[in-house]
Amino acid sequence: MKTTLRNLFLAVITFLVISASAFGAKQPKYVFYLIGDGMGVNEVFGTQIYNKATGLGPEQLNFTQFPVLTLVTTHSATSLVTDSAASGTALSTGVKTYNDAMGVDVNRNPLPNITEWAKAAGFGIGVATSVGVNHATPAAFYAHTGSRNEYEKIAMQLIESKMDFAAGAGFLNEVRKTGHDSAYLEEQAKAAGISILRGSELKNAASHKERVICLSADPKENELQYAIDRRPGDTQLCDFVQAGIDNLYAKYAKKGFFFMIEGGKIDYAGHNNDGAADFQEVNDFAAAIDLVLAFYNQHPDETLIVITADHETGGLMLGAGQYAMDPERLAAQKKSEVVLNDMFKAFVGNDRRKIPSWDAMKGWLKENLGLWDTVRVDAKTERALWESYEKSVAPGGSQVVTLYSASTQVVSDAIEYLNKSAAYAWAHGAHSGSPVGLYVKGAGADAFLDVHDNTQIPVTISKLAGYKK
Repeated sequence: MKTTLRNLFLAVITFLVISASAFGAKQPKYVFYLIGDGMGVNEVFGTQIYNKATGLGPEQLNFTQFPVLTLVTTHSATSLVTDSAASGTALSTGVKTYNDAMGVDVNRNPLPNITEWAKAAGFGIGVATSVGVNHATPAAFYAHTGSRNEYEKIAMQLIESKMDFAAGAGFLNEVRKTGHDSAYLEEQAKAAGISILRGSELKNAASHKERVICLSADPKENELQYAIDRRPGDTQLCDFVQAGIDNLYAKYAKKGFFFMIEGGKIDYAGHNNDGAADFQEVNDFAAAIDLVLAFYNQHPDETLIVITADHETGGLMLGAGQYAMDPERLAAQKKSEVVLNDMFKAFVGNDRRKIPSWDAMKGWLKENLGLWDTVRVDAKTERALWESYEKSVAPGGSQVVTLYSASTQVVSDAIEYLNKSAAYAWAHGAHSGSPVGLYVKGAGADAFLDVHDNTQIPVTISKLAGYKK
């Protein structure tokens, strides 16, 4: 009998030890779920290489030092390469669906998601992004519709949802078709009792007990400025993250909250194959994570931080075609491709009788991208850039069109050459099917060691935090 009791006692102790290791000594009360849109493994390591060479960011990104670091697959139900809607749905519901689907299964049936589970269990819920508040990734945490492009329907579902806090640059809209503009959607939110906060008002987010939607200080923006282009006074992701922490903690300090945060413009830069802008966006995402870590340091036994990506964008290669890399060359680029394109248009002007000479254009490329300065340009490459310039200033102007922007041919080609000279090369301007990183820290982090697909993440979080059994 004594032996039986002793064995039973040892079995219970062993179970408790295993449970503590797998699920944390304490149930997480505050959950931060961060998604770097388009942030593949090479974007992460590429940023660190860029930072070390240029001094424009930390040599070691904060989340790469997390105790749990593994890989997850991202495919959708219908394709090895996912889009942000299908991957967002997988990350929020734990179910695979078709590309373009928003919170519905392959048969278009609504899927319950992690914010709905958390709210039903009494927790606060919030989402924040650096792009439109009704864009694919944040929308996957509150919306249910057959297509991610139904922006007005998605915006109204946010307004009708139980989301305590939401933040994004503005509302995306279908005004060019039959829909309403962002101002109309903001008025609909106000009519539903939701406070709209902008600019300096974000600092007072904690004082608002009602539902809150935070938007850019600039009413014309439906995406925040790239970090590389940021001007004094521009709203940034960190502003939204701090406002969200303040607001949710003020309301739910006792019970706890779930907060999804997206670095959305990593993906935009990846679609443009714009390395300097991409890496600065990853740095900006890490800055937002610093705010989350500051909260974690105040509540280390009660906080769980889960960081991943919905997919990789651009097929980024490191050390492309050579063993040496020269990432410091990208430091010559001070603006994103989007802004450089606007600068180029201003440089060329509207008077076709006064188009700048090729020598003047070479001076522009030297000033803005370091070509013929920090970056050697051989005769063959110069010829190709000259031909590209001629096409760009010809009537109709040759362009390179990507998912979120259209760039003048010569600007796009010059940035491509700058990236290759630094040994960063992009395979294309779309998503890839590569696995992405999963970085976890805090209460219950060890449970994610057995997570290998994006559908497992919301289920694991929900079990740990007590949102559902």
